[in-house]
Amino acid sequence: MFSVEEGIKHLQSSGAKVTSQRVAIMKSLEGRTDHPSAEQLFIELKPEYPTLSIATVYSTTQLMAQASMIRILTIDKNKVNFDPNVQPHGHFMCRKCKRIVDLPMDVSALVKHGKKFDIDSIDAVEVFLYGFCSECGDL
Repeated sequence: MFSVEEGIKHLQSSGAKVTSQRVAIMKSLEGRTDHPSAEQLFIELKPEYPTLSIATVYSTTQLMAQASMIRILTIDKNKVNFDPNVQPHGHFMCRKCKRIVDLPMDVSALVKHGKKFDIDSIDAVEVFLYGFCSECGDL
């Protein structure tokens, strides 16, 4: 998990402006487990930051992803979601309510298996599972 202080240092070192809006985006993501979308962050922050744009949300999260502070998830084909947990793990998305939850995963076993196929380097693993959560039930 990242800290806002680390995020500010990364913005400064990358030459990006440290604005109150960018700091608010980082604070909003810090410690979250609900995998918010850009639109969700925008809606949450807009009342306090009326000049905030969706482009600022996207550019800030992109900078955070480049610094390995968050992961950008493409589990939903209609939008991107953000995950502050950058440790290796999978994700499950309910097809009905669209809730996304973390799934523990033994990435080392996947990497070991990949080496059997003459793969020299694995730099990313994305595991997405889909179905229905216990609240939504099977349709």
